[in-house]
Amino acid sequence: MQWNPDDIRRFGARVADIVAEYYAALEAAPIGPRRPDDLPRLFDAPLPEEGTDPFTLLAEVNGTVIPNSLTIPSPRYFGLFNPTPTVIGVYADAIASLLNQNMAAWSHGPAGTEIEAAVMRWLCGLLGLPDGAFGTLTSGGTIANYTGLKVALNESVPGLKERGVAAAPGHPILYVSTQAHYSIDRLGNLLGIGTSGVRKIPCDDRARIRMDLLRERIAADRSEGRFPFCVIGIAGTTTSGAVDPLEELADLCAQEKLWYHVDAAWGGAARLSRKLSPLLSGIERADSVTLDPHKWFSVPFVAGAIVTRDGMALRRTFEVSSLYLSDRFMTAHDSMNLYQYGVAGSRRLDALKVWLSMRQYGRKGYEEAVERQVALAERLARQVSDAPDMEPLAPSSLGCFLFRHTPAGFAGSPADLDSLHLAIQDALMRRSRIWISTSLLNGRRAFRFCATSYLSREQHVDEVLPEVRAAAREVS
Repeated sequence: MQWNPDDIRRFGARVADIVAEYYAALEAAPIGPRRPDDLPRLFDAPLPEEGTDPFTLLAEVNGTVIPNSLTIPSPRYFGLFNPTPTVIGVYADAIASLLNQNMAAWSHGPAGTEIEAAVMRWLCGLLGLPDGAFGTLTSGGTIANYTGLKVALNESVPGLKERGVAAAPGHPILYVSTQAHYSIDRLGNLLGIGTSGVRKIPCDDRARIRMDLLRERIAADRSEGRFPFCVIGIAGTTTSGAVDPLEELADLCAQEKLWYHVDAAWGGAARLSRKLSPLLSGIERADSVTLDPHKWFSVPFVAGAIVTRDGMALRRTFEVSSLYLSDRFMTAHDSMNLYQYGVAGSRRLDALKVWLSMRQYGRKGYEEAVERQVALAERLARQVSDAPDMEPLAPSSLGCFLFRHTPAGFAGSPADLDSLHLAIQDALMRRSRIWISTSLLNGRRAFRFCATSYLSREQHVDEVLPEVRAAAREVS
């Protein structure tokens, strides 16, 4: 298993070539896998008894794995919140693997712990949180939301850590709009409040939570003996990029003495832009915020984050004692042992790629990229508005835009039109020129465009509607 330095250099040089060739080919590369029907056969092999030459394996990766992966870094990928990763982030992952730090404890990841603390200070500063705010990296928005909501429950219910939800004076209830990420339903189960403890509040015509209905629901739950404890605001919904009225939610939570959590997994990066930052006014008043650098910060997966206004609330929720982490070597920097601030024990040095990416590009570099991507979605929205066979379904928001294709002479039912959109999306995948997803808003199926790549430019966006029409002709 031991390699000599010359072999390491030769192998690394070939990996670097593959990385460079991949980025260079993104402009023209197909979006979808080249041989999707062959994939089960290509990877259906038993564990080998004898080892294989590493250069042979690398050639197989380059010839089989890469061509049959979705080309998410493409400038013509306009799908989910998956970015083109920064190159420095790609290599940072390699260095993090080389160092193989366990970021649970400062003593096993000293430099890495201080790097993560620095990244947390930057993120808290961007969000406008006060001194004393702190956070931790997570695997993504689901665990970040779970962490924030677990803190919310722990801080709202004295004795919860010892007695569980039985310590609450009634059934704990949290509130979020019907546009919430699917993770919130899952977290009702994980938190022990059940999915019945998650109140979904209808939205207005801009896909934002209805404040009047939220107030009514909180009052009704209190009158019926339940225990409201948290309201979630969304800064960039997954479907349409909508932003809830964050200031109004902050006022409500202050009046009702509820924990205020903001899911800004996507939209939080708008705070990097001085122009767009006012769209998230009120986020600085949150008790906890989810923010995913592996989305709009273009950091390679995985790098989610949770921050809390009171950083010690994380420790009060997750602190434990351990027999084998109790000697002086382990406890000398106990205030910075990150396993005490979240769910994870063993943790990777994911902060390195965030730290290096943010330092390379700075706030101004990110500001330029974020504003350009928002402008690209607005460009498509104007094209749709001018097209007789297209219709917008929601306003463009934070780089996201929902629209429908309404072919001339289409005589089918609304359900037929929904099915047509799914069929067109399948055809787009086969054509492999652009990638957009579909989603539902107010019960209607639509194409979901999201500018997620810092490589995307106007000419790439200008391909979207012609490609949709071409795919529609293939379907018909």
